[in-house]
Amino acid sequence: MEISQITLFINKILPLAFSLIGFGLLIAVHEFGHFIFCKIFNIHTPTFSIGFGPELYQRQIGKTRFRIAAIPLGGYVEIAGLAEVGQGEQQHAQDTSTNAFNQKPYWQKAFVLLGGILFNIIFAYLAFCLIFMVGNNRAPKHNVSIMSIVQNSPAERAGLQKNDAILAINNQTLSTDPVQLSKEINSVILKEIQAHPNTPITLLIKRNKQEPQPLTVTLGSRQEGEHEIGMIGAAFSAPQRPFLYAFKAGLDYTKTILTLIAQSLANLFKNRNLDGAGGPIMILSQGASTAKQGFIPLLHFLGLISLSLAIMNLLPIGALDGGQLLFVTIEFIIRRQVPEIVKLSINLVSWFFLIGLMLYLTFRDINTIFGNTIKSMMQSIINLFK
Repeated sequence: MEISQITLFINKILPLAFSLIGFGLLIAVHEFGHFIFCKIFNIHTPTFSIGFGPELYQRQIGKTRFRIAAIPLGGYVEIAGLAEVGQGEQQHAQDTSTNAFNQKPYWQKAFVLLGGILFNIIFAYLAFCLIFMVGNNRAPKHNVSIMSIVQNSPAERAGLQKNDAILAINNQTLSTDPVQLSKEINSVILKEIQAHPNTPITLLIKRNKQEPQPLTVTLGSRQEGEHEIGMIGAAFSAPQRPFLYAFKAGLDYTKTILTLIAQSLANLFKNRNLDGAGGPIMILSQGASTAKQGFIPLLHFLGLISLSLAIMNLLPIGALDGGQLLFVTIEFIIRRQVPEIVKLSINLVSWFFLIGLMLYLTFRDINTIFGNTIKSMMQSIINLFK
């Protein structure tokens, strides 16, 4: 293998592979949440699938067939007595035996449907705890530091470097208390950045053993609904925490991120636009970019995506867990089954809506990431015929 091929593999293919594996892991965690509660309540699960499309691997373990498919952008647990579009062969969808979903009490159904969401939140929380435990040991102790920097970002253009310690922002000194630091990453740093789009801010940084020095960063911006939000293009990390503090910091950070994601999603609906949304291509691209920066940045990114999946699946849309929970809640209240034709129709409409949304976001992602390249190619072709 030539050096250029090795460089291509390390810089492009390997990070993308880690991104795909990470996304597949999140799907596996989500589906395992459904699966484990099915096992707890003795509900039959004929199939556990990670991915869609052509089957790459399958193995029968007990009464469940575990499979891995070629497209790791989804997955499912086929549950006996629960008819869902896209959930396997559906041979057991109308099962009415004692180990069928539709024969279980409401509270057990709710746990099964919320299991994936719960496990996504648990995964993110444990990931954040690990990040806080490991911390950033290369940076000065007791300070917030730069964990990673996005290429061509305001942070990179200003000269910020990985492991730079942030002592103050806009003359506001940051705490050195290990517990308070995790709160300040969100309440001070992020709010200061988000509140000043396209304007310069001053950071007091400490690099290696040098004396602290001020550094001016002219922030960029991104659109979130009707508002412009400041962005710096860097991820912040607190130093290594004591063991018990890491669990508290992880909990605080998880709650903060869940709140931010919920607020962003609410703004998307309120303003009726998708300016803050990204599709599968954008997520994989960002994941690959993050993977280049190391394991901890990638783990942080996966934690954020895991919480996003949890919030998204709570939406009362037929094809999502929230929609299925709405159905069983209505059935519990009215004390009878919602007609299958009604549920099937709503599920089909929901699936078409989600597929259409993904196609639109994918097209927009491709245009965003490769738009300039495509335009240059088209211009070159046009110039040939002039």
